[in-house]
Amino acid sequence: MEYDVFAYELSVRTSYLDSQRGYFNGANVFLYPDTDIAYNIELEVIPYSHWDVATALTRLNKPGYHYAVPDYDTLVDSPVECGVFQRRSFVVDNVEHELIFTGFDDIDLSDLLRDLPPIIQSAKDIFGTPLPYNRYVFLVYGSIESGGGLEHKNSASIIFDRFMLHDPSKYPRVLALFAHEYFHLWNVKRLHPTNLGPFDYQHEVYTPLLWVLEGWTDYYAWILLVRSGVVDVFTVLDHFAEALRLLDLVPGRHVQSLVEASQDTWIKFYRPEGNTPNITISYYHKGALVALALDLALRKATGGRDSLDTVLRFLWMSYGDQGYPETAVDDALVRVGGPLMRQRLQQWVYGTDDIPAELFNVVGLKLLKEFKDAHQKVPYTGIITEKSGTDTVIIKHVLKDSPAEKAGLAPGDEWIALNGYRVRHDNLPGRLAQYAANTSIQVTVFRQHQLQTYSLTLGSPRPDAWRFITDPNAPEEARQQFSQWLGAPYP
Repeated sequence: MEYDVFAYELSVRTSYLDSQRGYFNGANVFLYPDTDIAYNIELEVIPYSHWDVATALTRLNKPGYHYAVPDYDTLVDSPVECGVFQRRSFVVDNVEHELIFTGFDDIDLSDLLRDLPPIIQSAKDIFGTPLPYNRYVFLVYGSIESGGGLEHKNSASIIFDRFMLHDPSKYPRVLALFAHEYFHLWNVKRLHPTNLGPFDYQHEVYTPLLWVLEGWTDYYAWILLVRSGVVDVFTVLDHFAEALRLLDLVPGRHVQSLVEASQDTWIKFYRPEGNTPNITISYYHKGALVALALDLALRKATGGRDSLDTVLRFLWMSYGDQGYPETAVDDALVRVGGPLMRQRLQQWVYGTDDIPAELFNVVGLKLLKEFKDAHQKVPYTGIITEKSGTDTVIIKHVLKDSPAEKAGLAPGDEWIALNGYRVRHDNLPGRLAQYAANTSIQVTVFRQHQLQTYSLTLGSPRPDAWRFITDPNAPEEARQQFSQWLGAPYP
């Protein structure tokens, strides 16, 4: 049988082919057999004459690019990169790790090659067992202004803006992306609910546990960076503080629980629209912050003896590579932290309670809410904008119970003037900062190509710079808890 596959979508989940590069995921290239699932497959890749091929599959000892594939699940879970690329490797725990860099030209990759081994070692230390693979491959593509990652059992596909590598403000995000996809080799690929492996390839798979599978992974991605010593403590604390601030802006946090967000991912998370922030939350975003809260709550409940690390180790030893029932995570949290964890789950996971700020006292931290510029405080409108064209302001979201909603503004409106004067996307915050709270402004928009003007009464400015600080009066126990948590001295 022969068939063609359209391959021109540049992402980690699809397939792509041009004169410079070929990449494919088995799930969107190989047909699913309608009889018994095939075993002992041999895959042959025939690239252009000057191209190389990289994949986590085992290469056979014969001419060309032939690979042994034990089963169909492995076939669709092993992406393949073809082209002219840089191939680097390093060893952790006597296991080879290969990095395939495509689209990076002559950029210095030494920082990344230096920082990945300690991140991997820190992840391994959480589970306390040997690395569960014989070889691991990072397939890395350097793009411009795009990014993403997708986990596989023995590899990861990663795309990020190549110029982030040497930008100190963005480089930690690159490392967190690697750490996130790598951590998935445990949490998702080998440690998962029973219905997430073996897969039903004919239907969507629903689970209420994406807040664990993705949220916990996102949390540990940043924890690994500081425990491995590749970023400083405050880089990670600033990340968590900013994540808390952004969650505070989302009205949907009091509407949708984490369990509901996980269960609804097929119908809501990947189909965002103008009202999305008002009725939903991200199980990545809030899931990571609830992982943080559960970790600190466990440390408090056990006097620092146990933590979320303990829960992961218990789940791994009990269910690794087997699949666990939907109640396993709750049961493990209660087993480690006691009955109080049931209450925390009801509040933060099954309910919509906010994470209390006093929880951070456990590790001697205080959360400050300040302004980036005390001389230019922007009044609250409840409008989230996006830039269109040269500098056009499009209202993307209008938040629930906000001044903008009360004024009658709506997603999709093109904001063209404020009090009769034209606005641009980049100067909008400065224009708004010229007015005091409770001032009424005239907002002129195009809606469905019709010019309309609305009166909006500005709200009080909201702090836009949240950060953690250490408490000079923190007890010794809290300081020790901090060091055990992040693997670094209390600042």
